[in-house]
Amino acid sequence: MEVSITQVPLWISISFAILMLTVPAWLIAQTTKNALAASGNPSVMVIRNRVLLFYFLFFVVIAIISLSGFFMKNTLPPRVIIFAAIPLFLFYVIFVQRRPWFKTAFEHVTLEGLIQIHLFRFVGIFFFLLYAEDALPKTFAYIGGAGDVLTALFAIPTLYFLKKKAKLAKTLVWAWNIFGLMDILSVLTTAIITTQLAITNNEPGVQQFGSFPFSWIPTFAPATIIFLHLLIFRKLTSKK
Repeated sequence: MEVSITQVPLWISISFAILMLTVPAWLIAQTTKNALAASGNPSVMVIRNRVLLFYFLFFVVIAIISLSGFFMKNTLPPRVIIFAAIPLFLFYVIFVQRRPWFKTAFEHVTLEGLIQIHLFRFVGIFFFLLYAEDALPKTFAYIGGAGDVLTALFAIPTLYFLKKKAKLAKTLVWAWNIFGLMDILSVLTTAIITTQLAITNNEPGVQQFGSFPFSWIPTFAPATIIFLHLLIFRKLTSKK
């Protein structure tokens, strides 16, 4: 069996792996911790550590599957979506949301806390790096990379105005959240279209996102990002 490791320069792969293994999970775990601490929950550190452990194990499992080459084959729908992204999203919606600790955390989490998690979307820079190495199609790389980087970039002034309690802060959050959600949906749509064209024309398409370590993007990011955006919408429409 051929091991499926990306062929881009090692420094890109290593920097990406370090970033993905640390930043997203840490941001989510810290936001959870802060929300539970605000509620007075005595199990703050236990739950925080469980969140970190879950993501570590998730990334390890995805790495093992990726190294087998399972995600590299161009199929419709893409295997990373069917066997990883959708199951992760359903896990969030069906299991996580029903946990008592999550309900408590959501009640006490701030909009700032939920938005700052999206700073990990600066990972979109790697779309451009992979395109520069001829590892991703131009259109997909630009749509995915630019959208994520802009979402992360605009999160900074959004957080600033929220903390300053500016009059238009909530309006800005609505606009930012809609933009961020449309971005991830456009990336998914573009990935499917690109895969369809790749199958038709016998081209690689977005196969690099099925190799290790870059498979962590499609398996983790879409489900997590969409779930977070939905939580922000819930928070915005909450009467509390």
